[in-house]
Amino acid sequence: MPDQNHKKAKTININLTEAEYEKVKQLAEVRDLNPTAYTRLTALGNRIKPTVIYPADERISDLEKENEALKTKLMDHYGQDKVSKEDFEHLEEQYYRYEDYVNTFKAFLQYVQSDAEYINLNGYKNDEKLKAEIRDAIKELKE
Repeated sequence: MPDQNHKKAKTININLTEAEYEKVKQLAEVRDLNPTAYTRLTALGNRIKPTVIYPADERISDLEKENEALKTKLMDHYGQDKVSKEDFEHLEEQYYRYEDYVNTFKAFLQYVQSDAEYINLNGYKNDEKLKAEIRDAIKELKE
């Protein structure tokens, strides 16, 4: 007969600071888990609905620099008959459309923790205006 102690679940206790516990709790909530289940699954090496976040400020800065460079390049050639008025207006229209994407992304960033490790999806879920803007952006980008 097998020893009863081998069948019994084992317990591991860990101590966390308040900040560490809050982070684990938030990461668990995002994945619809409790902190214990999240910690157990993570410790065992399971990948749980990974959330990939790129440094948002860096990406926005890159987009804004790219935007300015394109604008400058466009304006340098405007009036030199290298860019037609129709092309200029088309590029200007694209600029304003992408500006809306940047503004939508900036609005989404209010739900991203400053260290870019956590997204507060509960807050995002309640922001109907932002969700509508993101849905619109997804539709437009798929076309």
